[in-house]
Amino acid sequence: MTYTAIVPMKAWDRAKSRLHADSDVRRALAEAFARDTLAAVLACEEVGEVVVVTRGDLVVADVRNAGAVVIQEPADRPLDTLGSAIRHGIAWAGEHRPDAPVAVVPSDLPALTPTALAELLRAAAAHPFAFVADANGDGTTILTSRSPGLMRPGYGPGSAERHRGYGAYALVAADELRQDVDVLPDLDAAERLGLGVHTRQAYTDLTADEALSR
Repeated sequence: MTYTAIVPMKAWDRAKSRLHADSDVRRALAEAFARDTLAAVLACEEVGEVVVVTRGDLVVADVRNAGAVVIQEPADRPLDTLGSAIRHGIAWAGEHRPDAPVAVVPSDLPALTPTALAELLRAAAAHPFAFVADANGDGTTILTSRSPGLMRPGYGPGSAERHRGYGAYALVAADELRQDVDVLPDLDAAERLGLGVHTRQAYTDLTADEALSR
């Protein structure tokens, strides 16, 4: 069966707080990352359903228009807690597609391509529970399981080792799948890999502004 892809997505005006840029730039970059990541996931032939978990109305219309299901985190849960959003998505998958494999894909992988993701998901199918270490080696980008019941997310600092401790298999993955963006040097690294169309424009705007300010 094709995967249920869970994409936790903060409202763009609250995302990417570690990027050292003004609020308008951070918002533009967060939106671009999310749009490009979502487009790649939706175009992946190994994905049968894409579920975006968010809070509030900011991203909802755009995400639905792109072709994804949108579910809202319950209002009584801590705001913008990644683990809470993922668990909510897993619960949806358990109810609606209980026998399908699951992939958690963070919304800040601007170099992600449908082909690279498809190759990874095919390889992940050999393992009940697996993860992709981020470019730094200590965090996690993509997390997969053969069913919602086998998914055990442990994102946050040191999550690669945490997922190993949970029994997840460490997948060998292309750099495009590992390069998330938390700080501006990460964006430069993603640019060298090749950015999606929205992030390419945002990156061009950012570098042009920096050149003008010199």
